[in-house]
Amino acid sequence: MREKQKKGWKRIDRKKVFEAKDTKTVYMTLFQDTVQTQTGKTLSYTHYRSSNVVIIVPFLDKETLVMIKQYRYPLNKTLLEFPAGHVEKGESPLHAAKRELREETGYRAKRVEHIYDYHPSVSKSQQVVHVFLATDLANGVTDHDSTEDIDVEVVNVKELESMIAEKRVQNAGTLIAYLLCCSGIKNMINRRRNESG
Repeated sequence: MREKQKKGWKRIDRKKVFEAKDTKTVYMTLFQDTVQTQTGKTLSYTHYRSSNVVIIVPFLDKETLVMIKQYRYPLNKTLLEFPAGHVEKGESPLHAAKRELREETGYRAKRVEHIYDYHPSVSKSQQVVHVFLATDLANGVTDHDSTEDIDVEVVNVKELESMIAEKRVQNAGTLIAYLLCCSGIKNMINRRRNESG
């Protein structure tokens, strides 16, 4: 049974507090809104607008994944991740997925399949993460940008599963993408798509 949609809050005022961008992409804009809730209460609400993101799960074969190890400055750690990146202005998520795969790993994929979309921070942003699965890979040359400190890693699916069980994978997007693309959930999603399509 479908639940009745609640009324939204009314925005009374908005102030742009901060914007982070480069020549191609606005990565984040921070807003401070004054809003009125359904009960009539007025409050201040901070949220951000950020460019959407793609995560790509690349399979060399049924048992082998292409991943990256990337240094993350806020954590001062190098993390094992799936390739990912921001969707640039005017770019489709599919094009961004193919571009990010090539730039970060050097691999090109003959087949890139959209699997799922989700919101990573529902209380603070409208940002969408698009998850793709890539197969039929051909190796090439990487093209890292100035902020990327990346090494390409080839990882067995079972090995990744063990690392997750041992809590050695800490990137949330990578954990979600693993669940969606490396478990039985992907087959269920595809089956339901086919039934409704």
